[in-house]
Amino acid sequence: MSRPAIEIQHLTKEFPLSEKGTGWFSFIRPKKKILTALDSISLHIPEGEIVGYIGPNGSGKSTTIKILTGILTPTRGNVRVLGYVPWEQRYEYTFNIGVVFGQKSLLWWDIPPFECFRLYKEIYEMDEKTYQQRLTYLSNLFEIDEFMHTPTRKLSLGQRMRCELVASLIHKPKVLFLDEPTIGLDVVAKQRMRDAIREINEKEKTTVILTTHDMKDIEELAHRILILNEGKIIYDGTLEDVRKRFIHENTVMFELVRITNPTLFSKIIQPHRIQQNGQTFNLTFDRTAFSTKKILDDLFDCCEISHFEVNEPSLEDVVREIYDTKNRQKH
Repeated sequence: MSRPAIEIQHLTKEFPLSEKGTGWFSFIRPKKKILTALDSISLHIPEGEIVGYIGPNGSGKSTTIKILTGILTPTRGNVRVLGYVPWEQRYEYTFNIGVVFGQKSLLWWDIPPFECFRLYKEIYEMDEKTYQQRLTYLSNLFEIDEFMHTPTRKLSLGQRMRCELVASLIHKPKVLFLDEPTIGLDVVAKQRMRDAIREINEKEKTTVILTTHDMKDIEELAHRILILNEGKIIYDGTLEDVRKRFIHENTVMFELVRITNPTLFSKIIQPHRIQQNGQTFNLTFDRTAFSTKKILDDLFDCCEISHFEVNEPSLEDVVREIYDTKNRQKH
């Protein structure tokens, strides 16, 4: 088993807030309340894993990332990343991590990314040969050669985000924190970013923590997902396991040419929900009681079918169902 890259035990972060009161006395002694952003979360992430860390706005994702990168100090709990306590050993620790925040740039607006990379070379104390080899590899991987000498302010969002990734990876970090790395990008730019991140993970065994609202990022990159809600981890597991646990239906869409055995056809569709539009049928079935293969085998035994598709629920559907379930349980 891989050694842990990240170990968190009972991590809690509380923020004191002042409540607005009425009357002049509230200005002198305002009421205090505590906002619990993280409520005693614990997790273990091995080296080389890509983890999707997701949840609604205000669930505690950004607070977790800020603690893991050393920006915030927790109220209680223990955290170690690569053996470091992030907020206590900031200098040594930052040589081992990379960070990309979709809303906060690693680049300087008025100078080209290439000059920013050279500055990071000095910050991370890289020798010239190592730096040149690393820059060549990353510039080819992220396809930035033709514009990395252009001032950052003149780059498109997709070009800038690719350069942000290069800046975060120039020193070959062991852990990479990505907060909304594909926000605002078009489909082509998103796919290029995903492919590059996947290669870095596979080739260099870089541990990646990915927070995003784009479920396609999670589906294509993450080996495991952590779902956070109201400061607590409500799910920790694989994508397939989360689908099995929370989504119980699949749909088979098929285009019917003719029914060869009407009696068998009626028997097959009877236990399920069926929608028909002309010769196109959508058959929705309980995936915990019926296998997709059995449904299709039975249909082909009694029908001529010109086309079919199996539509499994998307990760977005799954996550929505999880939140809805939790909200129903609260009420």
